[in-house]
Amino acid sequence: MINFFLSAQEKESDEIAAAASNATNPLAFVTKLQLQPNHTWKDNDASQINITTRIVQPTGTLGLPFIKSKDPSKVYTIYRLEVPVISQTFPNATQFDATGISDIVLLDVVAFKQKWGLVGIGTGLIMPTASPKILGTGKWSSGVSGVVLNTKTKGLQYGVLFQQYWSFAGDADRQDKNFMLIQPILNKVIAKGVVLAFSPIMNFDWENDDFYIPISLGITKVFAKNLSMSLTPEYVVSGPTEGDFTVRFQINAMFPPSKN
Repeated sequence: MINFFLSAQEKESDEIAAAASNATNPLAFVTKLQLQPNHTWKDNDASQINITTRIVQPTGTLGLPFIKSKDPSKVYTIYRLEVPVISQTFPNATQFDATGISDIVLLDVVAFKQKWGLVGIGTGLIMPTASPKILGTGKWSSGVSGVVLNTKTKGLQYGVLFQQYWSFAGDADRQDKNFMLIQPILNKVIAKGVVLAFSPIMNFDWENDDFYIPISLGITKVFAKNLSMSLTPEYVVSGPTEGDFTVRFQINAMFPPSKN
């Protein structure tokens, strides 16, 4: 009987550890449904609430749904769809006050398993779906994305994710887009089902010779093998939005992926 309980506890511990790894791994082979509300405080009492719904779907394909991978356990595709809803108020610049949907983002990344972790390469598409238009770029933009992630060090994940976008169509009166997002990833397990995460998203705006450098430190708690929550404060230390302070909260539900 004692052995039975010990085995059950070990199994539960393994499941929690796997869930913690999957929750913080952008290339994990699990389906994710994420709800992420962010609240940003800006200068002059301005603020923004951004509620992003994110769907992450892995499949045993090669970039396109109809191209099957010969070995889905080693090479597979991650599709990620992001739909942001924004509400913002600017007491000293009311022309920017707005509530509605922002631009929708679709990523398509092919993941390659390595002995030490994962490598991903793919494409991205930003669709000018914003309504009101002030909440988006007004431009169709596409580009490349890549991920390098070490997942084989016990209790630790580290790597980097980047995305580079160029605008190619859209409102002629809106500014062209040419920017890169770089996200260092450092996730450390500090207790059972608890992960400390350093993963700020840096934005390098080549079109305007600007850069946005935030610092952040978040904590993720796994409550079951299919549910986690995270809380991340972030402060912009350099760039046009220097001084902005954001609190990010995320609910992450995970499910076994489809057999495609």
